[in-house]
Amino acid sequence: MPEEKEVPEYYSDHFMIAGGPYGATINFAKSPPEPGPGKTPETVARIRMSYEHIKTLTFVMARHIKKVERENAVSYPIPAKVLSGMGIAKEDWDGFWESANFPL
Repeated sequence: MPEEKEVPEYYSDHFMIAGGPYGATINFAKSPPEPGPGKTPETVARIRMSYEHIKTLTFVMARHIKKVERENAVSYPIPAKVLSGMGIAKEDWDGFWESANFPL
């Protein structure tokens, strides 16, 4: 039986996405241990994928999160300041996460 290759694990508390007409790159980064002027997040992983893959991943992840919230009677709220910083209106956010949009 072949030996299993160790798969690296990373922590990320930042992400950036950029792309062109055929696909996108998602950079995952982590904050510096001691934030301060001139210190920027360090990229820990870069994932390139097609938009078809991103759309599929987005749907499956959102459905999984809704399932976990429902099964455990919990909610994972995102602060309004975070949404605003990403240019996401609260009503758009709430509409995206409506259960009707993600049949379990």
